[in-house]
Amino acid sequence: MFYKHKIDSRAMAWKKRRSRLNDIAEGLVKVGALQFGTFTLPGGKESAYYVNLRGLPSYPGVYRVAVDALAVLAARKVPKSDAYCAVPLAGLLLASPLAVAQKKPLVYTPIEKLESGHQVEGEVRPGWNVVIVGDLATSGKTIMSAAEAIEEEGGKVNAAIVLVDRLEGARERLSKKGIALHAVTDMVELADTLYSMELISKENVKAITKSVGGR
Repeated sequence: MFYKHKIDSRAMAWKKRRSRLNDIAEGLVKVGALQFGTFTLPGGKESAYYVNLRGLPSYPGVYRVAVDALAVLAARKVPKSDAYCAVPLAGLLLASPLAVAQKKPLVYTPIEKLESGHQVEGEVRPGWNVVIVGDLATSGKTIMSAAEAIEEEGGKVNAAIVLVDRLEGARERLSKKGIALHAVTDMVELADTLYSMELISKENVKAITKSVGGR
């Protein structure tokens, strides 16, 4: 009986995650936050897709789905954190409602260094276990910079949470620094989900899989 209950619980959790993932994938495409084609990124690299979550607050329904998914991830992976640190800019948009809902302090790393010389806006108490919150993980450079800033203030960083992992090396680079990366989903899973919903073509899926090394 216990074994059957355990299987039923896992099946229910899987169904909830699948439903949440469908809502995220469909929502991001419908509001234009996730687009497919051929794009040239700021660094000059070509990509088979473009994702920009900075405009999510303009669409309350999709915004809430994204924040709720991040909250579920945080509760599962980093329940004992003392505070959150958001990375600019979309990271702050996601971390703010998350911190309010969970009644946890929030600080953030500004784009430019503060006049005070500090690299963190807000109070970080010595010994605090701080989780970095971002929208995307690509190379991991932005997350590492935020972690270093927190450590300079006396805090500790062992984990980061993001909505989407682009699967471009962030997880591996952060792991070498002792930081575990947790993502709600990744680009391959998003592409597979959208294909199953007939919202993108098989060619789109192949292009994305190729861009992340054929995972």
